[in-house]
Amino acid sequence: MGTNEEEKKQHPVVITDKKSGLPFSKGILASSISVAGLEIVTAHRIASDIQDYFKTNKINSITLEELRSLAFRFIKDEAGLDYAEKYLLWQSVGKLQKPTIILIGGATGVGKSTVATILANHLNITRVASTDAIREVMRASVSEKLIRPLRGSSYNAYKNLTLPPSGVEPVILGFREQVLAVNVGIEAIIKRSVEEKTDIVIEGAHVVPGYLDIDQYEERAILIKMVISVPNKNIHKEHFTKRTIETQGSRPVQRYIKHLDKITMIQDYLEELAGKNKIKIIQNHNLDHTVKEALELVFKRVKDEFAKAGEEYAHSI
Repeated sequence: MGTNEEEKKQHPVVITDKKSGLPFSKGILASSISVAGLEIVTAHRIASDIQDYFKTNKINSITLEELRSLAFRFIKDEAGLDYAEKYLLWQSVGKLQKPTIILIGGATGVGKSTVATILANHLNITRVASTDAIREVMRASVSEKLIRPLRGSSYNAYKNLTLPPSGVEPVILGFREQVLAVNVGIEAIIKRSVEEKTDIVIEGAHVVPGYLDIDQYEERAILIKMVISVPNKNIHKEHFTKRTIETQGSRPVQRYIKHLDKITMIQDYLEELAGKNKIKIIQNHNLDHTVKEALELVFKRVKDEFAKAGEEYAHSI
């Protein structure tokens, strides 16, 4: 009872330039600090230190910019300047008034969905779309002519080829035909995200370098593209085993291992296209390292966008 009474007597810190003067939240601040790539435990400790700073200095109100400056200082002292700059960079991304659209490609079983989910959580992006889900929605709503290439997984789409292949590897030909069909749905989601200025992460085997017609959005969105890969078949097998355990057997490992040669063929094709289109390939041999590399790519892209915005502003005056 004593603790509750004390809490009632305390006046919460109010962020004055937010609607209706929203109260300061240690949890929300910790979440925003973790965006810089810090462990959530470290982020919570910094947020607690800031809350204690408010109490010690009897601060009852603060602007959002002042809060971010304070957080920058505490992060720099606790974790270093690099993390502090990344925090401030991402907190300022809204000033660009462009949606962040992250596209993650890669063959089946390389860890795309796991990386996408962790990345979205780190960056506080609430929308994550899987191209497998897009494919299923399209199958349920389009004509039979389009449904045919949408059947099956990316690695066995060749079984549903409309025409028999001639002089081309059927696995790749089937994959390409399916990608071209699914791209219709992916491009529609990207178009809507750009128009509504909503951030999104899109992941899947159908996010193929050079296939999506999205160059028209380069000036209206922050487009970040990457391909996740694995260095060898043994690690690939481990990914399938882990996924089978996580999904409680709904995605049996033997089904994927049986088609591993075809999946590897698609991975090689994606890496080749990534090289030609200068798309970053991230080798997923360690999840923490992979997420860190992905975050670095995001921060670099945002930093470049700010530099570009600064140049445009300089030329306009």
